[in-house]
Amino acid sequence: MRERSWYNTREEIEVKSPSRLDGIDLKQESFQRWSYSTFLQELGKTLNNHQKSIATSIVLCQRFFTRQSLVKNDPKIISIICMFIAGKVEGSPRPVGDVISKAYWLLHGKEPSTEVCERLKGTVLTGEKFVMSTLRFDLEIEHPYEPALEWVRRSVKVEMDARKVSQGAWNFINDSLRSSLCLQFRPRQIAAAAIYLGSGIMKVKLPCDGEKDWWLEFGVTKRQLIDICNQMLGIFQQDFLVPVIHKD
Repeated sequence: MRERSWYNTREEIEVKSPSRLDGIDLKQESFQRWSYSTFLQELGKTLNNHQKSIATSIVLCQRFFTRQSLVKNDPKIISIICMFIAGKVEGSPRPVGDVISKAYWLLHGKEPSTEVCERLKGTVLTGEKFVMSTLRFDLEIEHPYEPALEWVRRSVKVEMDARKVSQGAWNFINDSLRSSLCLQFRPRQIAAAAIYLGSGIMKVKLPCDGEKDWWLEFGVTKRQLIDICNQMLGIFQQDFLVPVIHKD
């Protein structure tokens, strides 16, 4: 499958997804995307997987649901399968029993019984073939982390500033995985927006190359850059997120 086939307009994602056609509204699908992406981030950390492996699992899961409906597929089961696949793709494989055990603990707060574990193993191993087939075995995922960090290392000469921008960009890239940005834009384009926002929040002025805008190096237009930034900033403003009120 060619790379471009994984990228869609925001309208296509929000109006014409398989889940939408099955009657799930935009708010619910956005919530499910947030939920399974957050679950995968937590599961990956519990398994001590590196961030690239975690990000791969999230992108695989998001791509799966551009081809299949949430109505017909349990997002948590698909998430577990994608984590299992991503571990093998990114060189951090975990036994299927370990992935299931950690996932079950996160979901239910206890270890699965032997019977439940064996049943879930069968589900995951059978489901793996279905997920890979849905993805047309296109499992090589590029991420924004490397182009963002490489550009900062090369372009921001003050070491302390470079560390600040890198950390800010890294955080925005991680947050972007809870949205559909990875289905709309290429990794380098997301990297540019993460650098832009990361430098802004860290109050670091980025270098200029004469009259040339630095972000053009990432193959992103100013309009796209603004769109990505706005979507990144809007991730934590969705109305299904209930703010936590801390009492004094």
